Amino acid sequence: MNFRNEALLRLKTILDRNFRSLRYYNYRLYWIAQLISVTGTWMQNVALAWLVVTMTGSPVALGTATALQFLPILILSLFAGVFIDRWPKLNIILATQSVSAVQAFLLWILVATKVITLWEIYVLSLLIGLVNAFDQPGRQAFVAEMVPDEDVGNAIALNSLLFNAARTVGPAAAGITIAELGVAPSFLLNALSFVAIIVALLMMRRADLRTFITKVQSSMKEGLREGISFAVNEPAIASILIVLIFVGTFGYNFNTILPLLVKFVLKGGPQMFGVVTAALGIGSMMGAFFVAGRQKPTRKFIYTFAVVFAVVDIGISFSRHYLLTVLLLVALGMASISYIATTNTSLQMNSPMRLRGRIMGLYVVIFAGSTPIGALFTGFVADWIGTARMILVEGLLCLVGVGSGLLYLKRRKAFQKAEVAVEPVPGDTKSS
Repeated sequence: MNFRNEALLRLKTILDRNFRSLRYYNYRLYWIAQLISVTGTWMQNVALAWLVVTMTGSPVALGTATALQFLPILILSLFAGVFIDRWPKLNIILATQSVSAVQAFLLWILVATKVITLWEIYVLSLLIGLVNAFDQPGRQAFVAEMVPDEDVGNAIALNSLLFNAARTVGPAAAGITIAELGVAPSFLLNALSFVAIIVALLMMRRADLRTFITKVQSSMKEGLREGISFAVNEPAIASILIVLIFVGTFGYNFNTILPLLVKFVLKGGPQMFGVVTAALGIGSMMGAFFVAGRQKPTRKFIYTFAVVFAVVDIGISFSRHYLLTVLLLVALGMASISYIATTNTSLQMNSPMRLRGRIMGLYVVIFAGSTPIGALFTGFVADWIGTARMILVEGLLCLVGVGSGLLYLKRRKAFQKAEVAVEPVPGDTKSS
């Protein structure tokens, strides 16, 4: 009996520690509403891809629709970061979520009435891409306004947890909905899911938010230059971004890699694809739960999990056994979320509040905006040398990124020591 009570007490302690950000009213509202909304978004992503494929039978059409959703993020997120630092983030997110709801509603009407065309899909895909260019950095920076600094890392980890839970539930729900009712209801359900986040944002206690708005004393161009200059000249930020450029571009192409892995390496079908996708999602949730229990991210932690991510990726390239690959994908999911959640936290904690919108804009540009580049690289290299060797190359490039970040830090430290060495001594009047 004592052992049982002790175990329950220990479990309660772990849960209290790992979910501690939910103690805050605003974040609790936001987290629950986001879980509903992001699940709806994943339903729409699956339904839209299926709609394009069934309408056209063209991989190019599907690739174009996907690219239109990500290219605005690549082009606009840096400028969006300046805008986000100058306006209340809650108001910005209210606007972006409302437009997203309208976009989903329009898709539902066009699909339900059977009048939708490919060009309308392209236009609405571009619209959601434009919205996300502001929404994604805005939501990333908004987390730090709902919880104190010591819990920012936990809140970001819990965001990763809900995202991966939604990524697991949403596609499954979309598959069932499409099979039973057709494509259209998924768009309607996504539109309705935005009601949760809009209501939650309206119910927030604004007085409890740690709102920080930059006074407009410079042009958009100067504001952008200030954010980039800070990121480049602050070693704690620059070194993290160097690694992210490599890992984000070459490591996080799961939507492209997994189908190729199943078809050309494991020689499996749709059922196997569902299992490997679920394995990655389960590992990601485990990683998010692990990170949520940590008090403070460290640079060593970031680099360690970037290396683990790359090594596991390389291991997958050599595996030809189904079960081993599934286990490796669980490990990859854990490493990927542990790395990216800690990277996000470190970028925010090493940035002043007045610049966090711009730093998060830079983060989104590198991480999400590089998706079209990484997807194209993955496709062309896989076609050239095969899927397994492509995964090996991308794993090695991730290791190159880690090495580049460490080399940068080493050189910056050497440069700073050299600057100190040549600094004139006060009162020294010696002349040459």
